Amino acid sequence: MTYAYIRVSTDKQHTDNQISEIKRFCKANKLVVNEWIVEVISGTKSPNKRKLGKLMENVQAGDLIICSELSRLGRSLIMIMNVLQYFLEKSVSVWTIKDG
Repeated sequence: MTYAYIRVSTDKQHTDNQISEIKRFCKANKLVVNEWIVEVISGTKSPNKRKLGKLMENVQAGDLIICSELSRLGRSLIMIMNVLQYFLEKSVSVWTIKDG
């Protein structure tokens, strides 16, 4: 499965840019997103209090998660590294568009 994960911190921000970037990336790379996860919540909240936590529970080995940049996964470097480590241990790939 291929997931797209989009997060903004406040309802004053828009998800449109992230969605457009991911769609453009997928079209250029002939990828199809099976499920879009979009949420409006601070990155300081732990993953289990976000839709990201549910995604972490549901992914399986070989799945792909696409997001616009690493900062969408968390606010601190430690949190981002923990999320990436979790996905690595489950053999799930995480691709970020802006980070290369």
